[in-house]
Amino acid sequence: MTYKRIHIGIALLGAVVCATPTALLAQVSSQGLEDKASVTISLLALNDFHGNIMPPAAPVLVPDAANPLGTRVSAGGAAYLSTLVRSLKQQNPARTLLVAAGDMVGASQLSSGLFHDEPTVDVLNHLGLDVASVGNHEFDRGSAELLRLQNGGCFPLTADGSAGVVGRDTCMNQGQFAGAKFRYLAANVRVQATGNTLFAPYDIRTVDGVKIGFIGLTLRDTPSMVVPSGVAGLAFEDEVATINALVPVLQSQGATVIVVLIHQGGQTTARTVQDKSCPGLSGEIVPLADRLDPAVDVVVSGHTHQEYVCTRPSGLLITQSGYYGRLLTKIDLLVDRATGKVRAKDANNLVVVNGQGVKDMQGSLLAVPAQLLALAPDPEVDALVRRYGDLSATISDAVIGRIAAPLTRQTNAAGESALGAVIADAYLVGASRTDDGSRPAQIAFTNPGGIRSDLVSSLSVSFGQLFNVLPFNNTLVSMDLTGQQIVRLLEQQWERAYGRGVVMSVSQGFGYTWDASAPAGAVRGEGRRVLPGSVTLNGEPILAEQYYRVVTNNFLADGGDGFTLFQQGKNRQTGEIDSAVVKLYFRMKGAVQVPASGRIQSINQ
Repeated sequence: MTYKRIHIGIALLGAVVCATPTALLAQVSSQGLEDKASVTISLLALNDFHGNIMPPAAPVLVPDAANPLGTRVSAGGAAYLSTLVRSLKQQNPARTLLVAAGDMVGASQLSSGLFHDEPTVDVLNHLGLDVASVGNHEFDRGSAELLRLQNGGCFPLTADGSAGVVGRDTCMNQGQFAGAKFRYLAANVRVQATGNTLFAPYDIRTVDGVKIGFIGLTLRDTPSMVVPSGVAGLAFEDEVATINALVPVLQSQGATVIVVLIHQGGQTTARTVQDKSCPGLSGEIVPLADRLDPAVDVVVSGHTHQEYVCTRPSGLLITQSGYYGRLLTKIDLLVDRATGKVRAKDANNLVVVNGQGVKDMQGSLLAVPAQLLALAPDPEVDALVRRYGDLSATISDAVIGRIAAPLTRQTNAAGESALGAVIADAYLVGASRTDDGSRPAQIAFTNPGGIRSDLVSSLSVSFGQLFNVLPFNNTLVSMDLTGQQIVRLLEQQWERAYGRGVVMSVSQGFGYTWDASAPAGAVRGEGRRVLPGSVTLNGEPILAEQYYRVVTNNFLADGGDGFTLFQQGKNRQTGEIDSAVVKLYFRMKGAVQVPASGRIQSINQ
């Protein structure tokens, strides 16, 4: 199949994106709004890149005149993203900034994660990223490592010598790593020992005489989403209070345009990208945005891996560009030169079409919309990405097993996913063989947030694909919990702010039923969603006072995602790295089947 390529950067997908000039610039041009009294400033925005320097497996569902259900399009990859960024900057030279709303690193592809995300920082430097807020995943390896990514230096040698070797997995550029040229912002992350913020709380940029103030911050709940050691000594403060306190500070320094870069988000019910009607906008970003100082003009959001361009009744513009660099948000602000105030604003999410096509399970290319125009890769960035891809290829391309059918993270009404169940089963097998006389595991749990990708692209599974699924290098931790503690652990799935449910995947042989009509978001220790007597192991009800051997990953074992009950476990024992255990499980199985559902059941949905 032949793909048309363009170097000018905008991919025309029918209604998917606006041809340049954008809707705002077209209005400006037709009505003569931009004159000596006004200036158009463009912001290009990313979020949740997660080190996807190579094209990710996840396609984008775009509107298609030939297919009412939409068509999947292969998108993303740093070389293609760079082409789009460069072309958009050329359209508004010296008036365009590239910004980001967190999670640019962490949970990364093997081609970046193997080198401690130095490749991603190099790529973002090449793209010309200006400022970025921190996200929760920036703290996956702790604040000291995040500071290294900002300031440069080689990854420190670990105790076993398995990492931190110059030229092997760190400082790959003539023995050096210069760090990020862009500036991290962390307005609500404070170092307890000094009272200072970890990074600067804001940044002011002057664009054609207009001062733009950027406030960068992450979600307050970050400590519950990373291992405790990653945020030790840090305090995460309220987002709205932090932003509103900084607005007058920025104004006192002459900033007349205020943009918030926040790693928090929401979701809509839109089926395809670029539905600017913004149907059903919900989530934490909505009440947060509605309480912001009216002087805030734009909120660039993240965290929820959703795509939207929404305008609140107040006129506040909220955007998010999805995840993995498959989309790029272009925000245009028409600013009055005399007052410095925004007269009009518009935004569009542009698909980073890479022209690689979408493959079915047999490896055949699927048809793409006839009107599709694909971006050409930026040669300089493409060479950088290929270098790291080649360095990791021996490990990445090694086939570890097969799947009989796609294994995805998509959940049913009860919260089960096929891929989650397989990983829980692998945990159980990996912790059931002990050589030190300890008891083998009987029950395994894993969290959906630790599973970062699906296994759908082919029947053969490589280690690189598995690493994309489990990129954190978590270790397994076995412990003893009583039956009563296990029930309380299950209730913690819904005992959280706003009633959010984080339903863990469970291993074969364990099961329970929960009642969706019972209130979610109960005070810790008071949830009553699990049906009494429904929790079973191998068909038998678990006993309240009896101890059971449980295995999970170290993130959950340390209380991550709010599962503090794991911290009460006795006789804790650390096992192998999760990806290594799952790799052995795949090799043992030959062809991994899709597990039958029903381990977790729900009523009154």
